[in-house]
Amino acid sequence: MKVFAPKTLLVALAAAAGLAACSPTTTAADAPAASARAAETLLMDRHDSVMTQTGRLYELRQQIATAKPANPGPYVHGLQAADNAMMAWMHGYHAPDTATTPAPARLAYIQQQQVKLQAVEKQMHGTIDSAAALLKQAPGTPAPATK
Repeated sequence: MKVFAPKTLLVALAAAAGLAACSPTTTAADAPAASARAAETLLMDRHDSVMTQTGRLYELRQQIATAKPANPGPYVHGLQAADNAMMAWMHGYHAPDTATTPAPARLAYIQQQQVKLQAVEKQMHGTIDSAAALLKQAPGTPAPATK
């Protein structure tokens, strides 16, 4: 599972922009477009990483339903909210058209989406950790499988 820290993301974006600008086949005019493409690739990689956790949300909801721990409501609601946040991000994301949107605007949009997706990722990891801890505390229930 890939977890992207904000500093790691910024370093990767800066490196991608630097490499794109220094590439012998990239002109100065192409550098913003290359940076936007690199940023979009990183965004989609993060999306893919976060999406792998959506199955875990479902598994934990099922395990909570089976284990019937005390006061499961907030945990179940948290798991559903994390899933809803991911779905909302996916439905709200619209890849900028490379033919009609200038590269700097594409890059700005993609960076904005990175921040939003990072918040979804944080929410998802937090609720997964909380639900797993609840299941560990429930008497007589096996510990949830870790992935």
